[in-house]
Amino acid sequence: MKKIVSIFLLFTVYLIAEEITVATAANVQYAMEEIKKSFKNSTGITVRTVVASSGKLAAQIKSGAPFDLFLSANMKYPEALFKNKIAITKPLVYARGSLAMFSAKELNFNRGIEVVMQKEIEHIAIANPKTAPYGKATVEALKRAGLFEKVKYKFVYAESISQTVAYSVNATDL
Repeated sequence: MKKIVSIFLLFTVYLIAEEITVATAANVQYAMEEIKKSFKNSTGITVRTVVASSGKLAAQIKSGAPFDLFLSANMKYPEALFKNKIAITKPLVYARGSLAMFSAKELNFNRGIEVVMQKEIEHIAIANPKTAPYGKATVEALKRAGLFEKVKYKFVYAESISQTVAYSVNATDL
C-alpha cells in the first residue's frame, strides 16, 4: 500500500486540484478505498476512480478520456501510451500480481492448476484475454500446463478480473 500511496504523493506536486480521476485496473479496485482515504487525509484531494480492464482504460485514454493517473494491470498499456506521447511521464511498476483460483463450492486445490480438469467443474470464469492481463495470464498458464485445449470449452469470459470474481462468487462451480 505504501508504494502506491507514494506514487500518488509524487504526482500531487504536479496537481493543484480538489479532485483527481484515476483510471483503475479492476484488479486494484479492492485496494483503492484504503488508498483514496489515505491520499485524501494526506493531501486534501479527493480521488475519483473509474474501474475497468486495463485494455479498455487504455483505449479510453487514447480517445481522450480525462484521467489524471492510470493504474494498469499490465505495463504494456501505459508503456504504449507513453511511447505514443499520450502519457506525459514514464510508467512505473507499483505492484506485482499473481493468479489465483477459487470456487463458490468446496474443492480440493491440492492438485494445483490441474483442478480445472475435474468433471465437476463445468464452467471456468476468466477475464477476457484480449483486454484483461489476468485473462491473458490465465490462458498462458493453462497452455504451459498443457491444459488449455482440454478445458477451453468450459470458459465463461468476463470483461475484467472484477467481473470474473462476480461470476465465480455467483456460480456453483469455479
